[in-house]
Amino acid sequence: MLLNNKHFTQATAFLQEKIMTKSKTSVSKIFVWILLGFLFVGLIGFGTGNLSGNVKTIGKIGDTDITVNQYVRALQSELRNTSQQFGQQLTLQQLQAFGIQQRVLSRLVTDKLLENEATKLSLSVDDSSVRDNIISLNAFKGPDGAFNQDAYNYALENAGYTSAEFEEEIRAETARNILSQSILSGNTINKIQAELLAAFLLEARSFNIQVLTADSVDFIAQNPTDLELQEFLDKNTEQYTVPESKMISYAILEPEMLADSVPIDNGILQNIYEEKKSEYNKPEERTIDRLSFLSADEASSAISKIKNNDTDFDELSLERGLTEDDVAYGTFSKEKLADASEEIFSAKIGEVVGPIETDLGPVIFRVREIVAAESTSFDDAKNSLAKEYALSEAKKLVDEKIEESQNLLAAGGTLEDLVSEVGFKIEKILFNEETDIPVLKDQTFARSAQNTEIGEFPEIKELSNGGLFALRIDDLVAARTKNIEEVRSELESAIEKQKIQIKLDQSANDLLKNNQYKGEILSFNDKTRDATLPDMPENVITEIFNLEIGKGKVVSGDQKSYILRLKNVSEADLSTDNAKLLISQIKNQINNSLSADLFESFANMARINSKLDINEQALNAVHSSFQ
Repeated sequence: MLLNNKHFTQATAFLQEKIMTKSKTSVSKIFVWILLGFLFVGLIGFGTGNLSGNVKTIGKIGDTDITVNQYVRALQSELRNTSQQFGQQLTLQQLQAFGIQQRVLSRLVTDKLLENEATKLSLSVDDSSVRDNIISLNAFKGPDGAFNQDAYNYALENAGYTSAEFEEEIRAETARNILSQSILSGNTINKIQAELLAAFLLEARSFNIQVLTADSVDFIAQNPTDLELQEFLDKNTEQYTVPESKMISYAILEPEMLADSVPIDNGILQNIYEEKKSEYNKPEERTIDRLSFLSADEASSAISKIKNNDTDFDELSLERGLTEDDVAYGTFSKEKLADASEEIFSAKIGEVVGPIETDLGPVIFRVREIVAAESTSFDDAKNSLAKEYALSEAKKLVDEKIEESQNLLAAGGTLEDLVSEVGFKIEKILFNEETDIPVLKDQTFARSAQNTEIGEFPEIKELSNGGLFALRIDDLVAARTKNIEEVRSELESAIEKQKIQIKLDQSANDLLKNNQYKGEILSFNDKTRDATLPDMPENVITEIFNLEIGKGKVVSGDQKSYILRLKNVSEADLSTDNAKLLISQIKNQINNSLSADLFESFANMARINSKLDINEQALNAVHSSFQ
């Protein structure tokens, strides 16, 4: 059983579910990867040459400085890593747009906050510990496996560190780790608490569900009065509200509008037909499967067994653990099929041929499908060719009108002028999130309709089908509740369903009260809290676990009522491997949650007690210096 947050939260309402996000990577590994990244990338594209040498810090928290170099390195590292994830070189501006730059700064501030607290507590490490840490790093070792001073100096130089800066960074990071580990470690719950939660989650219940459907009750449909319709509408206004809308006029010119004006020449169509002759005249094809063997004897033996009905192609595939997709070879014409084309094209559907010697060794083939040859004459293809040609030429005609249309609007022309002078047509729509018309499937048009404001001048834009459009917001229409006449049939249907559901629930409660059974009875055994019951309301399992043995509950559905009756409760067996695993998961989850809460509380208190001062001018100077 997987530890489900929904049910875990039910059992432990006093705990706030969180996931530890703070890395526990050792300080050594962190700095090695930063150094290696700078070493191999060479800081290409991350220059800070324009940054004034007078700017040393971007801020401080408490008595601890946040240096420019530390911020630059953090930004460079994040920029490089994010670029690798996207598969292209990103700019700092893109990082800022994604909110990543702010995240880098926040992370650096948190590190410096811990460093400041460590200093207050006099947490530090001596020089020998720093030295031992550095000489143990593989990145600084020579061919003989020993620490290499030249490699160390070269790596630091490429990363923009002095040895003193790097050693101080390691000392500070080690102190931060000591402090954070002292907060994060040792926060445990006892075994009894975990076992109580596991017992809660692994408790199982057996029950019956009696299902009543609409045909289980007598119901005479009657048209509701206008008063009933209005009352229902007033109680459910959200379902029958037209959202705030834009009244939009748009002028549009599509290739289809000009296609009829394109002259059609038979000679041109004949040439197009010849160019696409292979599309109109397709040879017969075979869709085939393939099984390869290590030896000709194995392949021959397989064919013999198939012919003797001792096995078939599918059984041979299953014996190897192969799926239908694994053995599928493809669809080929006789010309394109190099191996066994004669045998395969002589075979019937389902027939197996071979063995055939191929580059993969001995192979047997099965014909899965025969695709008949297709032949379309020029006369038969002429109409479709004419339409295709006319549309292609019409797109060129539309392109020729782009500049004219742009100039007309730039000179103060209107959408109506596009209609009269260029040949556009004009349409009007009431646009909101519910509007569904074909032109809105074009992303450019949809974005324009969404983003254009009232008073903005129309612009010529291109549609994905080669057309042009320009739109104008004529008015903003406030949200409103639909009137009865607009949704009469919907209201009548909804009221009828509501009445049927009330009748169903009344009937179900009567059956439950009198311990009577009617309709479909479903039986379920040993279901835990994380069980799912297809085609039933989501709250059925929750209600089952709220019942006492012998008791029942009616749950409403969609034109159905469900009568729940609890038969038995099976206490959890905590001696099973599944239970032991769950107990371990619970302990880890709660321990991590406690640690995260304590760390967050400590960090928040430290922030309150430490003044944070960020120099925005220095930050902007760093940002502007990035190439």
